Amino acid sequence: MGKLNGKVAIVTGATAGIGVGVTTVMAEEGAKVVFCGRRMEKGKEIEAELKGKGLEVLFVQADMTNEADIANLFDTAVKTWGKVDILVNNAGVLKNFNLATMDIEKDFDQVMALNLRAYVVATKYAVNTFQGGGNIINMASIGAFGGAPNMFSYAASKAAVVSFTKSMAKELADKQIRVNAICPGTIFSEMMPKDGEFTKATLTMIPMGRGGEPREIGTVAAFLASEEASYVDGTTIVVDGGMMA
Repeated sequence: MGKLNGKVAIVTGATAGIGVGVTTVMAEEGAKVVFCGRRMEKGKEIEAELKGKGLEVLFVQADMTNEADIANLFDTAVKTWGKVDILVNNAGVLKNFNLATMDIEKDFDQVMALNLRAYVVATKYAVNTFQGGGNIINMASIGAFGGAPNMFSYAASKAAVVSFTKSMAKELADKQIRVNAICPGTIFSEMMPKDGEFTKATLTMIPMGRGGEPREIGTVAAFLASEEASYVDGTTIVVDGGMMA
């Protein structure tokens, strides 16, 4: 019996990296998981692979900056499995730019739209879909706690996610909805490839001497969504190999 047996979860931004890790671990722990992303072919490939392992998952193509897609995501989960118990807001983008030459729309507005606004909209749908309580997990970043050259929109969006998490935890506690955040450090993914120069630079700052794997975020997300974390609310868990210690 997995710790999420009988639960239905939605995981956004799950056609690569952390999203795949969270989807996989939650399904292994017994949840039925609806996961989404923009890339249909990649999503169907992941769906087939996980179903081949006996896991109950369903891919839905969605652009999380499009409210109609978010509504369809929840509608599909309810039509398929009758309910939604868990939302993992994971979709995100990181852009590098110089402030003096940045494109405000592409380098700031679009980052905020996906990294923050999409979380707010999806959370609203979750609150109106949950029955008798639920769990929301927001993927932030250690970037929320410190600035970095050429990445202020990403850092600002993740800091806002941490603040949003705390506010929602207080607002929704009386509805038996717990809201927590995870702040990953260097987790190998498309966003942080193992051979990337930025990734290599961060590895030198990690006391454990290595980067993390997507499953290592998935196990934390599964814990937060389970009854094992029944008294954990409004917290932010840093998963970074000791970088921020």
